[in-house]
Formats: sequence, C-alpha cells, structure tokens
Amino acid sequence: MLTHQVAGSYDLGLTVAGDASTPRAEVVFSDDGARARAYLAIDSGCTHIIRELDGAATILKTLTGAGAPPWRIRVLRKGNYYRVWVNDSTGWVRGPLGEWEGIYEPWESRITIEGSEGTEIHDCTVTSLPWLQAFTEPVIRRGPAGGHYEEQVIPGAVIEFDGRFYMYCMAGMRGTQEGSSHRSIGVAVSDDLESWQMQPDPIFTHADFPGDNLYPNGAVVTPEGKVAILFCAQQFPEWLGFMLATADHPLGPFTPYAGNPVYKHFTIFAHEFDLVRVDHPDYRYVFFYSGDTPWPTPDIARGDRGYVLYSDDLIHWREDPGNPLFGPQTPDNWDAIHVRPRSLTRIGDRWYLWYEGCNVWTPPGGESSSPVWCDTVGLARSPDLVNWEYYPRNPALPALGTGADRFDHTWTGWPRMLVKDGVGYVFYTGDAQVGLRQIPIDQLTDWSGEGGTTIRLA
Repeated sequence: MLTHQVAGSYDLGLTVAGDASTPRAEVVFSDDGARARAYLAIDSGCTHIIRELDGAATILKTLTGAGAPPWRIRVLRKGNYYRVWVNDSTGWVRGPLGEWEGIYEPWESRITIEGSEGTEIHDCTVTSLPWLQAFTEPVIRRGPAGGHYEEQVIPGAVIEFDGRFYMYCMAGMRGTQEGSSHRSIGVAVSDDLESWQMQPDPIFTHADFPGDNLYPNGAVVTPEGKVAILFCAQQFPEWLGFMLATADHPLGPFTPYAGNPVYKHFTIFAHEFDLVRVDHPDYRYVFFYSGDTPWPTPDIARGDRGYVLYSDDLIHWREDPGNPLFGPQTPDNWDAIHVRPRSLTRIGDRWYLWYEGCNVWTPPGGESSSPVWCDTVGLARSPDLVNWEYYPRNPALPALGTGADRFDHTWTGWPRMLVKDGVGYVFYTGDAQVGLRQIPIDQLTDWSGEGGTTIRLA
C-alpha cells in the first residue's frame, strides 16, 4: 500500500501489473480524513468511481472494463474536478465527496493506492499543480439591493483606453430568468487591473434598447478612436441577435447601430463570444462566438460550438466556410456537451482561447436527484483558428471546490483575459461575481508543466 499527502490540484500516474488470479486495485483520490472519501475500484470487469460516506459506499460512475493487468492509471485533480484514465477507459466527476449535498473537497487530501495479492505497483508519481490556484476575494462584488447589479455582475469585455481599463459587465437584477432578470450593461473602471470601481449606472439598459436582457462580450477601440461594443439582446426567451453600439469614450454615451442586429445565428441560441481587432490584410476584426449546433446523428449531443466571422467594419460579417471551427476536447468527459469561446488572445504565433466547457451528470439519490450542469473553464491554442491543441491538464481554471464560503467554490465561467506587462489577467465569474487570477505569460505558453514538483512513490 502507498500513501501520500497532497495539497490542491495534482496529477497522479501509476501502473498496476502482475498475474493475480483475481486482480483488483483501489486508488483513493479524495479523502477528508473523517467522514468521506472517493476512490477508483478497478478489476478486470470494470472500473467504478465510488464515494464512501460514513462507511456506506455508493457507485457514482462506472467505466468500461480495463481488462487484465497491466493497468495504466491516471488521476487528474483540478479544483473540484477529477478526470480518470484506466488504460483506454476515461471518466470524470465533480465534487465526488458530495458537492450536491454540501460536502466539499478537502484542500489537503491523502492519496492511498492498494493492489490485491499478486499485483505490483510501478512507476507511481504525483505532480503538484499550483497553476492558477488562488484563494482570493471577488474584485467586483454584487451591488446593493435595488441596483442594476444586485444579483449578478459577470465580466464581458475589457479594454484599455488612454491608460485606464474598462470592464463591460453583464449586470442582472433579481428575477427568475436563468439566475436574474433585466440584465443591463454595466461598466467598471481600474487603473491597475486589480482594483475596480463599478459605476453606479449602466451605460444602457433594456429600457434603452429592444430586449429585456443585454449581454456584452466584445469591445474594441476602432482605428478612428471610437469604442465599439458588441452584445447580444434577448427578449426572454427569444434571442434577437448580435448588436453593435459605439461611443467616443468608454463611459459613453453609446449609440446603437440603426441596422441592428449586425448578425444572427441560424439556430435559437448564441450569446457568448469575443471580438478581436487584428488589422489583417483581408479583414480588420475577428468575431469568435458560441452557437447552438444541432448534429445530424443521434450519437452526437446537440450543443454549443465555436464559429468564426470576419469583418472590416463591425457591420458586415463573413462566415468562415469551415464553421463550426471549435468543438469539445473530449467525446464524453468534462466539456463534451457545450464549448463556448470566451476570450481570444494572440500571443506570438498562436491564438490562445479561454472557453467554457460543460457536461451534465446526475448525482446519486434516486428520484430526489436532479441533473447537474457542470461548467468550468478550459484552455486551447491554435496557429490558425482551425487546428486546435487543448491544454493537456484541462480544465485550466476550475472552481476550487473547498467550501460554500468561497465565491468560486462550485463553478467558474465567462473567462476574459487581458495581457499587460507580461502578465495575463484572467477575469472570470464564480457565484455571479467577478474573480481574478493572474499568470505570467511565459507560464501560460509553457504547457510542459505547471511549475509544481514531482514525487516518485514507487
């Protein structure tokens, strides 16, 4: 038996070999030292992901059979997400100790590995993954009761203008339309990207524009020095398309384009995106958005995919003939149903994309259990927006999963990065507030590791 205490996220790899008559292995990957633990139970027939609470075991998920040893096993913990591999079988689970019941993951956990008689454990290493982990407070919190961001304040777009920074946020009031209602476009101002002052009034609201919900996601400074915001409008539940408004200053006043919408997706749903000014010889702007995509075969789930458009004037858009150009990293794992492009940045000879990944599962509990939609943040990169390489330890920016006192304990989303002086300032939402994690760009672009240490256990 092997044991090891580890803090935070980690990557565990090992091989179980031997010629036991009834081979079996158990890998405990989360253990609070008191009531609960989660583990892999592996034999020749199948692999179970199991939660044990107060001595009672419950199967959370079952993977296809691993066959006879040797078993090549990997467990990747990223915040409250766990991804597992046993030979060619893969699986995932979020908050396995019982997040759905208010039992959260320990920050420090004991890994325990044990094989049945006749098996041997080889090549066992564990690597700590400190990348993008931070116990911080929101940089923008929800506002006072009755205000335009009393229920939600979620990052949309960030620009730099005359040495100051402006963040356009989706600001929501209390209501029942998927978390809030009467969403408007608010703006926060900063001199250092760390301290933000939310302005008391939105730049415009549902009262100023058709649609009762407005979702800002892209903003650029045009060659003429104007500020252009691209946003989605919704007359709940109908999506009205992508809208354009411009102003001489980031605080407005903004004038909506008279011919809105400037583009509308071909199916019912699309509202998450980024807008980048590139000044390419063939186009000035790239618009990368998330669009609902029905697939022609029943074995591929309907879901959000990434579409690329090009424009010279923000009004007339050309579709990339290969659309959709961005899909899930996995066929049945953490991001298998929805992928939503959120933040596109050119660094060197590659595009780096922060995106939301989403899948769904139903925790145990019989008829009382409801499906849980699991959103988190992944990372991918591409030389051409067509051929994508996914970060090998996705999800790259998960929720910490450590307790209800954390604003980002359960899910993360809406990532938005601005690069300044060699640092990537990555804004995101947790519990409908704005968080910030920072990463040096040389770490962001080096995918060989996360700056942690590797310990060999066997």
